[in-house]
Amino acid sequence: MKLFNAVLVVLAGALLLASCGGPSYQKTAGGMPYQLFPGKDTQVAKSGEYLKLHLLQQINDSVYFTTGNKIPLYVPMGGQSQPYDISELWGKLHVGDSVIATQMMDTFIKRMPPGNLPPQFKNGDRIITKFKVLGILANDSLKRLDEEKETKAYAVRESKEVEAFLGKKLAGLQRTPSGAFVEIITPGSGELIQAGNFVSVNYTGSTFAGKVFDSNTDTTFKHVEPLRFSVGVGQMIKGFDEAMPFMRKGGKAKVYIPSTLGYGAAPPPGAPIKPYEHLIFDFTVLDVQASQPAQKK
Repeated sequence: MKLFNAVLVVLAGALLLASCGGPSYQKTAGGMPYQLFPGKDTQVAKSGEYLKLHLLQQINDSVYFTTGNKIPLYVPMGGQSQPYDISELWGKLHVGDSVIATQMMDTFIKRMPPGNLPPQFKNGDRIITKFKVLGILANDSLKRLDEEKETKAYAVRESKEVEAFLGKKLAGLQRTPSGAFVEIITPGSGELIQAGNFVSVNYTGSTFAGKVFDSNTDTTFKHVEPLRFSVGVGQMIKGFDEAMPFMRKGGKAKVYIPSTLGYGAAPPPGAPIKPYEHLIFDFTVLDVQASQPAQKK
C-alpha cells in the first residue's frame, strides 16, 4: 500500500436510528428496500441544492464508510439517480428524515460495470446504509461556507485528541502548517528539504493503537523498494508530505498525523485502518535530489 492521496470520500455517521419497530420496509422504483423515519420538516431539496447528511455504510456488520459525528456529507441535487441505489431517495427527503436502506450484494454486483468491483464485495453479503438529513443548502456558495465551518470545527476537536495522545511529549515536537506533529530522532545532514525536491524514503505506518498497517522495510507487505516522490505537490497524504520540510538527508523522524491529514473517512481498501483514525509514520530520508530525474525513454 502506498501513501498517495486517498480520495476523500466523506461518508457515514453515528445516527440514532431505530433498530426495531418503526415503519415497515418500502421499496424504491429500482427495488431497493428501505425504512423511512420522517422528521417534522416539509422542505425538500431541489435541483442545484445540496443535502447535508450524516451517513453510515456497512457491509454486513463491518463499517465500510462513515462520517461519524465528524464532517457531514454534501450531496448535490439534480444528478441522475441509479436504480437499486440510495440516490433514488434523494429527491424525496426532508430535513430531519432518517433512513435505513438495505442492498443485497448479489443484486448490487450484477448492476455494477465490469471491472469496478471492490475486493471486499462478495456475493451473499448485504450493504446497509443509515443516514439522517441535517439540512438543505440552497447553492454552491452556501454549501462551501457550511463545509468550511464544519471542517474547521472538526479540525479543532481532532487536534485536541492528538495533543492528548502525545501528552508531555508534545513540548518537544514541531508542528506542520496544517497540524501534524514531527518528532526528529536523527537530524541528518545538508540543507532542509524544500518543496519540489525529489526524495527517497523508508517508512512504517501504524495506528495510535500500535497496529502496523504498511511498511516498505517489512517483507510482510511485499514492497521493499524506497518510496520516491516530489515534495509539496500533493502526491502524498498531507500530514506525511508536510513533515518533509523539517527533514534533511539521512534524517529519521516520527510524524503524528490527525486523520483529516491522512485518509479521513476513506482508508485504503483492505487496510486495517478505521475511518477517521489518526496515524504515525516512522521514516528515514534516504536521499534528496533537487527535482525529479527525467524519465529514460
